[in-house]
Amino acid sequence: MEDRDFKLKVSPRMLELLSKDLYTNMYFVLAELIANAYDADAENVYVYISDNEIRVEDDGNGMSADNLDDKYLVVGGESRDCEANAKTSSKKRLKMGRKGVGKLAALCISKGFKLITVQNGQPVAVFIPHRIERDDEVLRQLNTSEYSLKKISTHGTAVIMESPKVPIPKLQETIMRNLAKIFPNDIDDFKIHINYKGTEKLLVPDEKDVTNRLASFISIGEQKRYLEKTLPQNDHSLQTMHLDEFSETINMLDSNGTPRDLTIRIYGWIGTYKTTRGMKKEINEFSDNYLAIFAHNKMGLRNVLSIIGKNRVYESYIVGNLYIDAFEAPDFPDMAGTNRQGYNESDPRWITALKYIREATDKVVRLHEQFAAAEKALKDAEKEAKKADEEARLRKKLESTTKSMVSNLSTKLGGANLNSEEIESAVTSEIEAMKPLLGFKSVVDANKKKIMISQTFPDRHVANAIYNMLLFNNVPKDDIIYSNGPDPETNLPENDIYGYLQKFFVNSASSEMIYVLFVTSKNVINVEPENPQASWGELMEIGAAWVTQKDHWIFNIDGFKPQEPLNVKDKFVDIYILPGEDGHPILSLSPAAVNSFCQKIIHTCQMCGYAPKSFEANKDYLVTNLVTVC
Repeated sequence: MEDRDFKLKVSPRMLELLSKDLYTNMYFVLAELIANAYDADAENVYVYISDNEIRVEDDGNGMSADNLDDKYLVVGGESRDCEANAKTSSKKRLKMGRKGVGKLAALCISKGFKLITVQNGQPVAVFIPHRIERDDEVLRQLNTSEYSLKKISTHGTAVIMESPKVPIPKLQETIMRNLAKIFPNDIDDFKIHINYKGTEKLLVPDEKDVTNRLASFISIGEQKRYLEKTLPQNDHSLQTMHLDEFSETINMLDSNGTPRDLTIRIYGWIGTYKTTRGMKKEINEFSDNYLAIFAHNKMGLRNVLSIIGKNRVYESYIVGNLYIDAFEAPDFPDMAGTNRQGYNESDPRWITALKYIREATDKVVRLHEQFAAAEKALKDAEKEAKKADEEARLRKKLESTTKSMVSNLSTKLGGANLNSEEIESAVTSEIEAMKPLLGFKSVVDANKKKIMISQTFPDRHVANAIYNMLLFNNVPKDDIIYSNGPDPETNLPENDIYGYLQKFFVNSASSEMIYVLFVTSKNVINVEPENPQASWGELMEIGAAWVTQKDHWIFNIDGFKPQEPLNVKDKFVDIYILPGEDGHPILSLSPAAVNSFCQKIIHTCQMCGYAPKSFEANKDYLVTNLVTVC
């Protein structure tokens, strides 16, 4: 064999391949650039967003030409691999960056970017393209006529991405809300400014905005316990719990392969929303249902629920932030995914933390069950008190009317051979016979549920969209039956589903219109062996609707073919479910299906005696908040 040296060679195209799918949306890109500013000891970072340009400027240390060439332009050069370089140079912050690939973030949403960095008043400016053709290619330097700076004077760095390849959100609040979820903490000497098409706002951390909507709350450790003061006040159903900070020492190999002890500490908070109605599920946004993991003030995983979930109803209510700095321990292997959106699940730190996170999640689900029970008991008591008050007023009115009639009749019939007791008995008897005509039927009608959403649990995402549309049109929760609904008012009125069906479909004394909105899919007929009753309930409702000839519409999923006895002659709404980036499904509808969806909701409301909003208002709400148009 020839005696020669062999070297691994990396193609210049690797830059393009690395950056292509490194980050999945604009917010993760901005998060990396903001993290770079933090690691540069900036006190302010300015994010400018317009239709033609996205730029990030900071007032950090900036870089000299040597630092730019020797450090920044080295792709994959690890910025911290031991305690000695784990903190920033002047402010001694724990560094957020580590892998040396965050600088490629800007290439994910642009075909190249301008980098301008200033140190001691001396600017250095280059253009970094998304593709390098040759190993010896030299980056093009920019002269001062090719760029302008908005905030930087003597020190700082700017990244300018012209003609971005991502859609720009329509509202500044969308950007603020999503970035606040990635950076949820107040940092005393680090402020994030968002300038959207000329309007600048300071980013306000997300946690306090979330906690005032919670039904249950668990604080873990002391660091986030202050959030208890931001919980809903005077809510007697609110469930709270405090747990000590989790701490467990494990032994694992450090970066040099030497066994060492490392203590895993977890603090933060986890809670559940009162209701899932109004929660954000837009295709270009983060869902409000998440359990995020942070290390060194930086999000490492957006949502761990998709990993630990058990498909329980109340998991869709969960929200929280957990902080685990051991995941970024500098003397130990980097366990974060390349794009900072996941962790190495075989790492001992992950295995240890996941066990505790599952336990905390179980606790908060039980707390929400207690909240739901307390909330239902409170509302039931209010209803009973209202009913008793109405009955007492009716009784008083009847007694007063009877006495008045007795007095009047006694006067008018004074010459007749009748005493007052006989007159009172005759009048009372007549009133008793007339009671059904004095308003009792209207009371029955007023208290009757008028719309039922019939579905299986796996299809709840479509059912939730229907439910939200009904609420948008001011249909009261108490008038809706939705067995897997987020609000207790809509849940089954009896534990026995058969008794419930009989009451709803057969033994109804009301002539009020009843509409059934069926969500059909393969889940209706694909009975789960471990949970056969999940589909059986809807099959029973289909049969009952046919027997009693109840009016209904069909909302159909993924091209399933519903059959009679459902009304398949009328056109049904076709809905397709796509996987979302954060684990939450996306409802995809054609323009025609969007129109049909709105028309059926409006028609249902009209037939049940409600005044729905306009077609355009319904269409705008549906497309903006609940579905995407394909």
